Amino acid sequence: MASLFRWGSKEKGKDYFSTAFFNTTPTVFLTEEQVMKIPAVKASVELISSSISQLPIYLYIEHDDTSTEKMDDPRISVLNHEANDFDTAQVIKKKVVQDYLLRGKAYLYHKDNKLHHLPAKSVKEELYTEDGITVAKKQFNYTGMSNVTLEEDEVIVIDSGTDGLLVDAGELLKSALAQQEYSQSILSNGALPAGILQTATRLTENAMSRLRESWKSLYQGSKQAGKTVILEEGLEFKPITLKPDEMQMTETHKILVSEIARVFNIPESMINSAANKYNSLEQNNLQFLQNCVGPIITAIESALDKNLLTRIEKDTGFYFRFDTSELLRTTEKEKVETVSSALKGGLISFNEARHKLDMSPVEEDYFVLSLGNVLKSAKTNELTILNLNQTSNGGEINNNGQEGKD
Repeated sequence: MASLFRWGSKEKGKDYFSTAFFNTTPTVFLTEEQVMKIPAVKASVELISSSISQLPIYLYIEHDDTSTEKMDDPRISVLNHEANDFDTAQVIKKKVVQDYLLRGKAYLYHKDNKLHHLPAKSVKEELYTEDGITVAKKQFNYTGMSNVTLEEDEVIVIDSGTDGLLVDAGELLKSALAQQEYSQSILSNGALPAGILQTATRLTENAMSRLRESWKSLYQGSKQAGKTVILEEGLEFKPITLKPDEMQMTETHKILVSEIARVFNIPESMINSAANKYNSLEQNNLQFLQNCVGPIITAIESALDKNLLTRIEKDTGFYFRFDTSELLRTTEKEKVETVSSALKGGLISFNEARHKLDMSPVEEDYFVLSLGNVLKSAKTNELTILNLNQTSNGGEINNNGQEGKD
């Protein structure tokens, strides 16, 4: 059985190991597990990866007349349904997008006409060069259940062209993590009510220690908040205000959420409802598609075109594309208005409009045209005057099939 995946033949017998080589894996100071504990990061990664993982990928061919045709191909099932014997394609796509965002690169391993995800944190690239400028050979060292060396024709690389947010936004993520840990520390260790205990007499070291431990056992921690304070004779309590607003914790949190949304290139309103800038759901989704999802799916499409298509298929006009229509879901009102506008403009037929609204077709289909328009043929430059039922070409007018001079 011929392989469903066509890979370029690798050059054998050439010794690159005597030439210079370098490793391309950047050093990260935070792990995926650490940053995914930040709610804004978790929400952003989940939003982007889940949105892309639900999108189907299709194989198309562009004909010489620029028309396109969707192809029926076994590779589509692997990309949309069963990636391998254990993982669905949706799970694989989600993992790929997470690695792409956080590590800057994602890796897929091809074996037996199946695709397997290789965690980017476990992959190291080794590039070999003969001239010190161009790459002559690439290998991948994967650390999994054992150390495995993979050749370049066994691995699909989806490259963002960056080092990933763990590196590029490392300082911001460290600040967000530190702020979260500080807030948790305040709740866990803060003695509530917070304040100073004063006494009219001098206390011994042992007495101060016993008083401190007694106060902590009674009032420290968020679960002890609101308890009634009982003071012994001679003790006076002076409260200290530790409100989050006065400590600027609330404002700092808002700024960090806004900055995290910015580095992920998503509208802040999608992870923070208080920051909604768009009145239309469609506009919100359009911004998300164009600025965030678009570059990612383009990188995935390019990697699939490069690795899963033969040279003949590429030259013929084959290409992989995501169907992004699901990301442009609108409100019912916006959907009806958009479809109605396309119908009135003659771009779609009546049944095509009903199909977009999930309605059954009528027996006789038709297009809606306006008699007030003049149609010009893009091929012959012939004019059709609808309200006069006439056509004109080079000064001659055709009236209901009769030829005559203008």
